[in-house]
Amino acid sequence: MMKSILVVEDNKEYRELLTKRLSQDGYTMLVAQNGKEALEVLKKDHTDFILLDLLMPDMDGISFYYQLEHILKKSIPMIVLTNVVDAAGFGKDVKEVLVKSNISLDEVAGKVKEYL
Repeated sequence: MMKSILVVEDNKEYRELLTKRLSQDGYTMLVAQNGKEALEVLKKDHTDFILLDLLMPDMDGISFYYQLEHILKKSIPMIVLTNVVDAAGFGKDVKEVLVKSNISLDEVAGKVKEYL
C-alpha cells in the first residue's frame, strides 16, 4: 500500500517542490499551509509521515505538534524542516530536525524513505 505524507509548509514554492519530489517516489501527498490546516487534514485523512515547518502564520509548527500529541493523542513520525537552527525540545515522534537551507530535496526524500 502506498504511504502518505503530509507536508505542512507555508512557503508555496518550497511546498510544491517538496510535494513534487516526494510524489516521484510513489507517495500519496497531502498538503497544508499551516498547523491549523494540517489539523483539519488529519481529521479526515490518514498520514504515515509528516514534514513540518516551524515558522508559519495562524498556527506554527510547535503549536501544531503540541495539539497533535496532547489534544489529538496521535503519534505520527515526522521530520521538522526549518531555517530556525535551534529547534530542540520535541518528543520521540520527531525523527530529525533538518535546516532547509542545508539540505537538498533528494536528501529530504532519502530521509523520508529511511523512516518509512
